Amino acid sequence: MEPEVVYHGIVGFMSSLQAYWGLSDGQWTRSGLTLAEGLTLCRRLLASPLIPESVFCLPQHEHELVEAAGGRCAVTVQTQSEMEKWAGFPFHRGVVAIARRPEGVSLESFLAGKARRLAVAPKLTDPENLGALFRSALALGWDAVAIGDQSCDPFSRRCAKVSMGAVYSRPPVLLPRPLVCRRLLEAAGWVNLALALGSQAESLEDWCTSAEGQAAKAGKLSVWVGNEFQGLSPEDLEVCHLSLVLPMAEGHDSLNASVAAGIALYRLGAP
Repeated sequence: MEPEVVYHGIVGFMSSLQAYWGLSDGQWTRSGLTLAEGLTLCRRLLASPLIPESVFCLPQHEHELVEAAGGRCAVTVQTQSEMEKWAGFPFHRGVVAIARRPEGVSLESFLAGKARRLAVAPKLTDPENLGALFRSALALGWDAVAIGDQSCDPFSRRCAKVSMGAVYSRPPVLLPRPLVCRRLLEAAGWVNLALALGSQAESLEDWCTSAEGQAAKAGKLSVWVGNEFQGLSPEDLEVCHLSLVLPMAEGHDSLNASVAAGIALYRLGAP
């Protein structure tokens, strides 16, 4: 058991910095914790609904982070050499924060609310794509991002960093099996759109300006984004009412998944 400490008015058992050194992404996932690196991400984590466990920082950041933590966790000041033991190099820029991962939201619970826009990533395995999707969707006013059990960890270090902390602001919606998704979404009156290549796919812009598209945009939409290279699975495509595509210049077949999603989310946002 670690010694009891008093630090900035907090009485408790301070988490040991050494307990976190060298953990792999998989170990972080299994730990039930998430790691924020750098001042901007740490500020956003501490301003989010997540429950902070520990903050470690260089002396110049102490005052600001003690204020941001608001007595909810210990803020431990470390030297530069101590901070660099996290990974052997100063990736943290002098600040690291650790918080408990929030529980995901069931699709059923999400649909019972007043939400009207949902970005869906059933099998997005690249943390940069998923982080960018969270950042784009929430910044553009979409209500949430839904992930499947084959998607990568939204609270991994890389995903959180690429999202610029957006993953901290709203927990992911957890997708059930595709047939259950279809039943729940249709029963709640949602129109489900796939971003997918294929001969049956309609131009995003043409559909948005059509009478059908205008009517659908006035209601509740989910947009389904596939994995890089593989796209959406046949089972996921069956959930969707139609496929939309961004026409490409000659010699180019597609955009990066998160870039295409960002364009579509902007165009399909609330009217």
